[in-house]
Amino acid sequence: MDSQFKTQMNAIKEAHYNLGIAYLEAGQYNRAVAEFEAAIKLDPNFIGAHCALCRAYLEQNELENAGAAVKAALKLDPNHQPAVLLYGTITEAYHHKGKEHLDGKHYTEAVAAFQKAITLAADLADNAQPLHAENTHIHVHLGAAYIGMKEYQKAIEALEQALLQDADLVDAHYNLGYAYVEQGTCDKAIPHLERAIAIAPHLKRAHYNLARAYRESGNLEAATNALTETLRLDANYQPAHELADTIKQAHYNRGITHYENERYSEAVTAFQNAITLDSDFAAAHHNLGLTYLKMEAYPRAILSLEKTTSLDPNPKAAYHALALAYLGQQELGKARDAARDALKIDANYQPALSLLEAIDPSFTPPLSPSTPAVPEVQAATPPEPAPEPSVDPQPDPKPMQETHYELGMAYLDANMHTEAIAEFHKTIDLDPDFAAAYVGLGTAYFQMGQLADAENAVKTALKIDADSEPARQLLDDIKQASRPFVKRSLQKNPTDVKQDLERAIVYLNNLQYNHAASAFKRVLKAEPNSVEAHYGLGQAYLEIGAFDDAKAAADAALRIDANHQRARELLQVIKFARNMERNKKLQKKILRYAVILGIIAAGVFAAYRFNLLSWPQQQPLNLSIPEVVLEGQRENFLEAGETAPLKLVIHNSGGTARNIAVKFEPATIPGVQFKKPDLISKIGKDSNTTLRISMTAYRTVKGRDVPLQIQVIGKREVLATKDFTFKIIPQIARRR
Repeated sequence: MDSQFKTQMNAIKEAHYNLGIAYLEAGQYNRAVAEFEAAIKLDPNFIGAHCALCRAYLEQNELENAGAAVKAALKLDPNHQPAVLLYGTITEAYHHKGKEHLDGKHYTEAVAAFQKAITLAADLADNAQPLHAENTHIHVHLGAAYIGMKEYQKAIEALEQALLQDADLVDAHYNLGYAYVEQGTCDKAIPHLERAIAIAPHLKRAHYNLARAYRESGNLEAATNALTETLRLDANYQPAHELADTIKQAHYNRGITHYENERYSEAVTAFQNAITLDSDFAAAHHNLGLTYLKMEAYPRAILSLEKTTSLDPNPKAAYHALALAYLGQQELGKARDAARDALKIDANYQPALSLLEAIDPSFTPPLSPSTPAVPEVQAATPPEPAPEPSVDPQPDPKPMQETHYELGMAYLDANMHTEAIAEFHKTIDLDPDFAAAYVGLGTAYFQMGQLADAENAVKTALKIDADSEPARQLLDDIKQASRPFVKRSLQKNPTDVKQDLERAIVYLNNLQYNHAASAFKRVLKAEPNSVEAHYGLGQAYLEIGAFDDAKAAADAALRIDANHQRARELLQVIKFARNMERNKKLQKKILRYAVILGIIAAGVFAAYRFNLLSWPQQQPLNLSIPEVVLEGQRENFLEAGETAPLKLVIHNSGGTARNIAVKFEPATIPGVQFKKPDLISKIGKDSNTTLRISMTAYRTVKGRDVPLQIQVIGKREVLATKDFTFKIIPQIARRR
């Protein structure tokens, strides 16, 4: 009886199940649910009915009920494959539901759906079932939803969890970088945004947010690079244009600060970066031109200022600066034209008027605005015949000393002190009693901080004209500047120290070694721990042959900075120079024994002559330097900041040469770092030896021609020399 009952119940259960399947396939999901539930009521362990019930709920998008049904199935058999697949399907359904909410910006609902999907995926993993590849992105989308809610810390935690599952998820890196930027922790954002770009180089939003991160961290150059790449990918991306306006202004402001503090190389870089972001930024072009003018890089100044005149609606100041740049190149005709262009815009623009009066003897200043330039013509009066030209219609030419004086004053007005001093000296050479020229010379020296030279100049002016009020006033100013302040601190103003250091380097570059040493000492009196001052003092002492003092200065630099490579190299140069000096003294001492050596030599020769001695014949040395070339970006040019090899070929057409040294004269090159060439152990007969000596120009070095004499030295004599000149050019701020 029991067996018959069970058989009947199984038949009824199967009937409900089969009817449920029929309803399910017919799309009648509510009826299918009822039939499956009836089958389960008859047999709670009917795993197929649980799975079928889950399918019916899924078709109605009732994910909670579907989840409950499939969990019941997995309790009966954790490895039942249809149940496992349905479980994964429910997880994906929550995930897709979350993405729909995310796309609709319903972030709270999206977070709830993603969290449910994550919980289901975790349960599936706990059952040792493989995760669907799509599930690795659930944390990414959860992080994006939290970003939409501006809950950045929760977003960061979700996105970091995603990267634990897959370290190369580009969306995870991008969103994590974005969240860190919004949170204000830009140092953490940068590596994730850079990783996103490495995986997907064309992701413009990653480049844009990387620019934001770099900007907030203070690295404007890197921000500029990232922003430039963003606009390359999408020239119309408006957020990038808005950020570019902000960053270019920051570059420009930084450039102005560097310019005012006389850090001209840094100013060039800042203005160039601003121009990179806005090629029509007239103010940046103008100030870049002024900076090049200060650096005496006249060709570059001209290019920048000509660009300014094409962009600026009122370019009179740019034309005036352009005239000064042409003057720096001694192109007086172009300088006059540029100054006249400034006056076409503003006929009373005083800087251009002063400049033209100085460089153009034929120039006549415009009449006062109150005076009519052309007389009014009376209609009733017939015109008078033109007067006959006079025999000598030209005014007396302006004396050359006055021209040089006025040009010096124009340079002084433009703060071009070196050029002003040169013109005042030319004036004085032509007219030693030109008192005003001495006053101008004193003013230039005074503005450069060279008080002793300024005082000498103004005192000379007063000897010529004791009643010169400008000279008396300038002398009072010099004495006031020289007088110590009451309770003055021993520490100098940082600006004064910086000017002393720059002045010392100028003296060094111009081979005025005693002046350089004095200036470096002034720096060290104010800043005893200035490594650059100790190093420069060592260079100056080396050049005047004070080897002990030079070594002491280099040692002092290394005590402050043990890694100062140039000071270490300076010690090697001092050692070599000292050895050369000792060799010279040794040669003098050898001469004292010349007679004895002569007698010995005569005896040896006689023994050889009468076959009492014999030795092999040694061919004399015959060394030459057939080739010297600096293999830079341009041959025999070294740009500031560049490293290039100096190629040196030594030819030996005589006997074997041993222990050969190569020396440069001068032994050091201001502003250029290079390693002393190693000793050449052997140069065989009829052979060449090629050396390459790495030369590095400092970023702040000024342009000039560098003459060198290259010497090949044996034990006690110079075996070959070669004169060589290369050119240093100031740094061009490269487009970033």
